[in-house]
Amino acid sequence: MAGFAPNNTPFPPLVAARDGSNFTYTSLHDRVPHILTDVINDFYAAVQRTDSVDAVAEGKQLTGLLSKLKHEMVTDKPLTPLDDDGTGDIAEWNHWLAEYFSGGTWYSTPFLAWETYMYRRIATIFRKSQFWNTYDYFATKKEDTFRASMVAVAKLCARVDALTQETVADLGNSTKQHLAFVEMLQASLWGNQTDLSMFPDLSNEKLEEMQARISSGENNSKLAANDTDRIWKIVSQVHGGRVDIVLDNSGFELLQDVLLAHWLVAAGIAAKVVFHPKRIPWYVSDVTNTDFHWLVDAIQSPASVGATGLSTADERVLQGLGARWNELLNAGVWELHDELFWTGPYGYRYLPTKGADVWAGLSNSDMVIFKGDLNYRKLVYDLQWPVSTPFVDAIGPIADDPTAPAIVALRTSKCDTVAGVEPQRANELFAQRKDWMYSGEYGVIQLSPGRWANRI
Repeated sequence: MAGFAPNNTPFPPLVAARDGSNFTYTSLHDRVPHILTDVINDFYAAVQRTDSVDAVAEGKQLTGLLSKLKHEMVTDKPLTPLDDDGTGDIAEWNHWLAEYFSGGTWYSTPFLAWETYMYRRIATIFRKSQFWNTYDYFATKKEDTFRASMVAVAKLCARVDALTQETVADLGNSTKQHLAFVEMLQASLWGNQTDLSMFPDLSNEKLEEMQARISSGENNSKLAANDTDRIWKIVSQVHGGRVDIVLDNSGFELLQDVLLAHWLVAAGIAAKVVFHPKRIPWYVSDVTNTDFHWLVDAIQSPASVGATGLSTADERVLQGLGARWNELLNAGVWELHDELFWTGPYGYRYLPTKGADVWAGLSNSDMVIFKGDLNYRKLVYDLQWPVSTPFVDAIGPIADDPTAPAIVALRTSKCDTVAGVEPQRANELFAQRKDWMYSGEYGVIQLSPGRWANRI
């Protein structure tokens, strides 16, 4: 589909319905203000723990700014320009706001616009401060959730470690390799259900149940679209290539992504994996550089993060994997690229123009995997697409670019925008439950083949 301006879209964007009848309204009226309240409360507790009088005084000022932001949201005030925090992207943010949504209020501005704006504004409040400029206001929640799930983590790691050894021992067996890849891809997809902005109360039991559904194939019935076989046709042709993963949630989902990368390297498919985390705290549980290294270190040394309930065998598997992942990072086989574009205002169809350097790097990859709901929304630009709109049409220029890598979307749907679903399948899902698009229980595995189109 041809290019379009952010405020002149071919289908209506998601906007909060004044009668309260859509998920966008529910998010703006209830869910997101609750998240902001949690930020305020958690930060207040952090301020109380510090012994610095100056840090306490500044903390009170920041709490006031956060409360002001919440008040503007719930009273439907206009979105105001962002203060420059020195990160390097504020001029672009403010140009975008003035050019496309000048005077727009929270309830009149598209969902994707006001939600990303909110998280970027939270970041400016902290990054402009003297004593709290590196504070990750979501870190405690992210780390505590992962720490509490270490028993499930150990079981998953043991499963993937065994699966990887089986693959490496029989690399000539394409059938076995195919089956292993399908399991790893699905694990990465369904790991996206562990989104703390949607499901804040995750337990070992829930995670183990999720893993059991993946292994048994039970979750196949929850797929709205499934291009796994077409993806495998590309992956099976890649030997010593490059795979990029645009990350979403930290914790258990990041672990699934890291395990997928582990398997891809061990199987000889990828000689390089580039992970793309966020440079600033984002959407509650999104991965930052710090989160990534924290997870790898937690796997290598579970005791260092206070993990309990692990057997000696569990610890041995975890320590071996963690040591291997640090080796891959130190050798440059795994890299982290936290480009500012991922926390910028533009959807991903604008990558070739607004993120040209990022797009040039992605175009060197054989396959780019976009993880999760927000990345999917930015791919299809959060519009009310007819659900049968082909995925390649919805993502636009990055599908048509002659340099385009294969683009894979792995998303459990938590917002009412989706493309690439066959009409009959959509009818089946709506008959099962009307809220399937934002329940977080249904997923898509979708492919834009890019320059591989003539080879599958």
